[in-house]
Amino acid sequence: MRHVTFALLLGLVIVVAGMSSSGNAGIRVRADVDRPFVLAGSDETIVIKVGLCGTDELLRRKRLPLNVAIVLDKSGSMRGDNKMENAKLGAIEIVERLTRDDILSLVVYDNSPRVIIPAQHVRDKDALIKTISRVYAGGSTALYGGVCFGAAEVRRSISYEYINRIILLSDGLANVGPQSTSELAELGGALGREGITVTTIGVGLDYNEDLMTALAARSDGNAYFASSGRELPRIFAEEIGEAMMLVARDILIRIDCADGVVPLSVLGRSGMIAGQEMTVTVGKLYGMNEKYALFEVRVPRNADGKRLEVAHVDVEYADPNTSKTVNSRHDIEVTYHGDSKVVDERQQPEIIKEAALTRTSDRKREAVVLADQGDHAGAAKLIMKNAIELEKVAEQCDNDKELLEEAEVCEEISDDISSNEGLTRYRRKAVVNQAYTQSTQQGYVSDEKKK
Repeated sequence: MRHVTFALLLGLVIVVAGMSSSGNAGIRVRADVDRPFVLAGSDETIVIKVGLCGTDELLRRKRLPLNVAIVLDKSGSMRGDNKMENAKLGAIEIVERLTRDDILSLVVYDNSPRVIIPAQHVRDKDALIKTISRVYAGGSTALYGGVCFGAAEVRRSISYEYINRIILLSDGLANVGPQSTSELAELGGALGREGITVTTIGVGLDYNEDLMTALAARSDGNAYFASSGRELPRIFAEEIGEAMMLVARDILIRIDCADGVVPLSVLGRSGMIAGQEMTVTVGKLYGMNEKYALFEVRVPRNADGKRLEVAHVDVEYADPNTSKTVNSRHDIEVTYHGDSKVVDERQQPEIIKEAALTRTSDRKREAVVLADQGDHAGAAKLIMKNAIELEKVAEQCDNDKELLEEAEVCEEISDDISSNEGLTRYRRKAVVNQAYTQSTQQGYVSDEKKK
């Protein structure tokens, strides 16, 4: 993790046909709109994008130390597909990447959880690796207890001076202690409020993807689906690499819509709409990866040539090194034009694409619900309709390859639902994971997404 010392934002706001951006040496904040020109004489729906990303300056900064607990499922089912051996390789990869300033603990769980490596600074890597290598599989799945034990180890050194994280791996259903999705979601929410992020890794076809995703989501963590054990070392490496690059915490985005502008929805993320105000919490930002939120609003009709101030955008986040709050304010505006060709030529293809992919994540969630309820025809129809819409948007965006590939994925999902009269265990896990990673801009691409 590169250390980032944030200067106060200078207050400089550049406004060009609805776009504004500002930032300092480490963070760039950008507010933009998918269509800075809208058609005169009609009510129009537009999408506001607010994004944050790191800059090259981060590569020259010292990272914050990690306080990480690895929580491994060692139940009997972990013997298959070399899952336990690959999980241990992943944990060893983490040890290799940590330094003497970092803190590591290891918890394993089967019938009950146990602390194998108490929270400690990484001084003797050989001893830690030797301890990890001796873990073996056998027993049931006390998942809730494993997370609680991991949290207890993190709490021993919890501080804003550290990146506090639990990495949880499971290949089976929680069958000892609390087992429901709601109970694990509540646990994730409580840990998130303490400043502890829980990343979940589900491996194979027998774990509960709803439970694992909810636990990650409520704590602002990543969620991974490893279809086989061979993915585990790469996932562990990806996760610890990201954790080392924390550049912003507690990101809050607030949209204050002007009179006459109608707030419609927050795409992909949980947000709130109260009167003319829309808010969403993005959580944390790592490295040079962009995190963003998309807001859909309707602007009133207006005459050709008129300009409209659509909204004020306020972005607030905490400097992870000082815990000081950084604020950034941006203005969004559009111009009305009577020529639809001009309106189309001035659109922002990247935002249109991101909005389409985010809507896809929402529809995947809807399709899973419909399939679970037994409405297989409705689920297949919804996903196929989305595939057709993606193809249209791809054409609008100069035949964008990613959009066309996602359309193909949606067609495959629709065909699978129809032919199997529902979602197979594999496909359901893949769809749930795809929806989550698309809406949160999680960067990792697992093997299951490439198939």
